[in-house]
Amino acid sequence: MPNKITPAEHKLIGKNYTTPDLMAKVTGKSKYAEDYRADGMLFTKLLLSPLPHARVRRIDASEALAMPGVKAIITMDDLPAPADSLTDNGTVIRANKRGERGLTMEPLYQGEPILAVAAVDELTAAEAIEKIRIDYERLPFVVDPLVSLRPGGPNARTDGNTWFRPAPPPNAKGKEAKEAKEGKGGRGGGGFAPPPQDSGGYGGYGQSPQGGGFPAPPQDGGSYGAYQPPPQGGGSYGGYQPPRDGEA
Repeated sequence: MPNKITPAEHKLIGKNYTTPDLMAKVTGKSKYAEDYRADGMLFTKLLLSPLPHARVRRIDASEALAMPGVKAIITMDDLPAPADSLTDNGTVIRANKRGERGLTMEPLYQGEPILAVAAVDELTAAEAIEKIRIDYERLPFVVDPLVSLRPGGPNARTDGNTWFRPAPPPNAKGKEAKEAKEGKGGRGGGGFAPPPQDSGGYGGYGQSPQGGGFPAPPQDGGSYGAYQPPPQGGGSYGGYQPPRDGEA
């Protein structure tokens, strides 16, 4: 067993000390990124979606662009496309075409950024945001995953709730490989194969016929994941058994 080290053997542990930046922070003299300014520096404000799910049909930024001090307005079309990245050990991480980007033309939640305004100061950028008019097409939204399981229930995405198309199995041939490549192995846009007919899904995660993210419970009383309702004959969860009449 190693010997117990006492605080007396350390310079800082267990003792009061003053950090080099302590006085500057408590007196307000420390500078943060917000405190620095540079020649030609611009300030940006974001226009956020007021709707939980919508599609942008038209943007009228003419009034904002005509304001003195407004230098640029950018949307998703001005951003670079998602690109593959390379880790330090040489592993390539494929670009996620459906991942969240800095700006969007189809917000999937209230508050998702739609466009950005760059101006000479924050006040001008904020005033420019107020002058931009956006025509939205409202789309169905869902805040409870169970709601999407109901017949005709809304999906979080217009193309279904699946996230990716599965790669064909290594030994797949012919029609099986073609269907996997085309994303026909799942429902609602591809991503997961349908659960077996004699099961309650994928043990906690799967798909609904509407393209949702969870399997519908089986008709014979099954349930999601490992949870099962207690037997009707007086059984119970796990190994616990309720006491019978006369037992303590």
